Amino acid sequence: MIVSAQELIALETAMRDLARLYESALVFAALRPRAEAELLPRMNDLGSFIRGRLRAQSFDARVLQSTAEELHRLSDMWQKAIDAMRDTPEFRDAVAAFDRDDQTRLRSLLPQVFAGLVSRDFDPPTLYYALSLAAPRRRPGARPFVNAADAAARIARCQTGIEPDAGDAWWETALRHVTLAEDCELLDAPVALAFDLRSTNYALLSAAGEPTLRIYTPSLRAPFRVVIDREPHDDWWEAATEPYAVFRDELCALLGQHGIAATVVA
Repeated sequence: MIVSAQELIALETAMRDLARLYESALVFAALRPRAEAELLPRMNDLGSFIRGRLRAQSFDARVLQSTAEELHRLSDMWQKAIDAMRDTPEFRDAVAAFDRDDQTRLRSLLPQVFAGLVSRDFDPPTLYYALSLAAPRRRPGARPFVNAADAAARIARCQTGIEPDAGDAWWETALRHVTLAEDCELLDAPVALAFDLRSTNYALLSAAGEPTLRIYTPSLRAPFRVVIDREPHDDWWEAATEPYAVFRDELCALLGQHGIAATVVA
């Protein structure tokens, strides 16, 4: 009996779920070599097998069931392997160090937990943090970005520390990081905070394949200056309710009232 379109869609969904597990496995230093050596080739073989059967129109119920069972077996095995990372000594020690904000321990532990993480020096010395100008809880018809007063208030609050956002995965919630860039243009943001962290003890790390840098900390506390683009580099500000130049100049004035240094750059 030829399988139905619904059954084939379910099989494709199972393949996508397994691919997501593969991407998650690549995150962990203890799982990445095995995932690349074992799971990736098996996924490629299964994909080729499924495409070949579809081209030959020979995907009957028996073949579908055996393929689905194999996908379920692999998904179950790798989900358990990923979940087991939560209880490894390295991960538990890293979470404990994060909660204490023990940057010395994090510098040595995090590359043991996450694949591709490398400790970096603060060179060049200035690192940039993108300030979000998105308005919270947008209602229909509301402005998409905060006004200058709200932006200045956000920047002022950063003086007491920047708390990193938690990701969707459990490891991104337990070990959160602030994203920084060596080049302000990499952030694609008109307002950024410029930090010189050479006199701090923060552990700066780079991830393979990422142009930005990371600092894992409950709160990044350090002096900064504000860098503001003279003009937005794309069309995103067209959705705002006021000209960018008005926002920029008002923000500079408000920051001056807060005693926060700001520089307008081309």
